[in-house]
Amino acid sequence: MAGPFAGVQVIELGRFIAAPYCGQLLADGGADVIKVEPLSGDDSRRNGTRLSATEARQFVNKNRSKRSIALDLRNPEVQAVVQTLARDADVIIANFRPGQGAKLGLDYATLSESNPRLVYAENSAFGLAGPLAGKPGMDALLQGYAAVAPMTREGPQIFADPIVDYTAAMLMAWGIASALFARERTGNGQKLDVSLLQAALVIQNNSINHIDAVDGWRHEFAEWVKDAFARGASFEEILDNRDTLKPAITPPYYGFFRTADGLIALGAGGRGLQIRVAQLLGVEDPTHADADFVPDDIASHTRAMREAAQTALLGRTTEAWLQAFNEADLPAGPVHLKDQVLDDEQAWANDYLTHLEHDTVGGMTVVAPPVKFSATPLSIRWASPTLGQHTRTILNEAGKTDAEIDALLKAGAVSDGG
Repeated sequence: MAGPFAGVQVIELGRFIAAPYCGQLLADGGADVIKVEPLSGDDSRRNGTRLSATEARQFVNKNRSKRSIALDLRNPEVQAVVQTLARDADVIIANFRPGQGAKLGLDYATLSESNPRLVYAENSAFGLAGPLAGKPGMDALLQGYAAVAPMTREGPQIFADPIVDYTAAMLMAWGIASALFARERTGNGQKLDVSLLQAALVIQNNSINHIDAVDGWRHEFAEWVKDAFARGASFEEILDNRDTLKPAITPPYYGFFRTADGLIALGAGGRGLQIRVAQLLGVEDPTHADADFVPDDIASHTRAMREAAQTALLGRTTEAWLQAFNEADLPAGPVHLKDQVLDDEQAWANDYLTHLEHDTVGGMTVVAPPVKFSATPLSIRWASPTLGQHTRTILNEAGKTDAEIDALLKAGAVSDGG
């Protein structure tokens, strides 16, 4: 069965993570995704474990089911080829720096003149306006800039997995699907702007908000932090003052805890679950007896209840506690390492992981397409392409003869990876 994007033509002018993973989501959905790469290839072909001369771990896991064309976009004849392809394309995914696309004649304003149905999704670091527009940015920069990185007394701790990049990719894919749906009704395409900064804010939707009636501390504390950093205050001092002014309260029976022989994750987020977990652990929490009772110091009370839960959990093994929580129908689970996840029975039972064969690299285990469709399923049609694997075929589709392609290859304007 064909996927939901079967028949959709996509040109991907992206590299690294956000734009390529967005393209992979569309490709898994059946779209014909042409990945336009420089002659040296997407930079991620050299990121992570090197698997061959032009393959690396961080490339093969976000570029499957695409076709690769390698070329020099500075060459006017090559630019004309891409513009020809764009006239018949439904979607373009781009992460040019502001102004770079226009210089190459591959911006939305230029391409939409000949293709008004075009959906043009642009990915940037900080957005297209403001003092940081045009500045490059990677996941780590945005984790720090937008306060995504968890703050500890030793300082901010970066998330090893690039959660900002992947969130931006999924927002972009959702935006493209929405724009294609709108085009079905209006007949017109449009331009989308998805930035890493916006994605970083979306991740923090629970905490990036301000309620005027109760959060009057915000501006005062922001000025205090600015002055504190200026005088060389420690992270510990800053966190202590933040907790005093606006405590960040996580439910006491929610998160990771130590047991007698390892770790366990608890997920008691609602009041009913919290009461039942506390009862199972033998923790006496005065807030459970009276729903209207509010401790004078909520943060201190929460810490005390969490410490009491931790003490109780140390008394039995992880396996014993998991059995107890399971019998009580309460949310708890083991804490796995990544290698364990690759062999997880639950993930395999639901086809969340899959085996894949790559022409150069060989066998690999990868994350499967992420959404189940009953009528138009996503699928992996082939592994990530080698650099320039489809250059000749795509140039033929753009109207170039074999002789013209040979001339471009000889001139070094394009490459077929040979």
